[in-house]
Amino acid sequence: MKISLLEPLGVPESVICGLSEDLKKAGHEFVYYNSKTTDKNELAERSKDSDIIMIANNPYPDEVVESAKKLKMLAVAFTGIDHVGLSACKKNGITVCNCAGYSNESVAELTVGLAIGVLRHIRQGDSAARTGGTSAGLVGGELRGRT
Repeated sequence: MKISLLEPLGVPESVICGLSEDLKKAGHEFVYYNSKTTDKNELAERSKDSDIIMIANNPYPDEVVESAKKLKMLAVAFTGIDHVGLSACKKNGITVCNCAGYSNESVAELTVGLAIGVLRHIRQGDSAARTGGTSAGLVGGELRGRT
């Protein structure tokens, strides 16, 4: 089975190579591309003869799905799948899997933190303090009653 990782995932290439060893020992071919491309022809070429394609947030449109004649599974190492040609996957019986629910808590926490930062003018107050200014005029607010 040919398994192709079409883009870097933000982890060192040595980690990818180490993890792929078990696949190779099991008799699978593993191909890793360490650069992103949005060119449909290049994506089609990278996908050629692959049974499984792995991507993160790189676009993988219907035209590319249609060109991947052996494709059985598209694994998205990302939460969203709105960048994937789902209609072509469904039409061709290609399984699509993703990392649903990945880091939901982290995203929620960051959202709350940013909201507090905006309401309390934290960035402006920090900038004023670092440049010898004051917090005069920076009246903050509260989240209570706004959610």
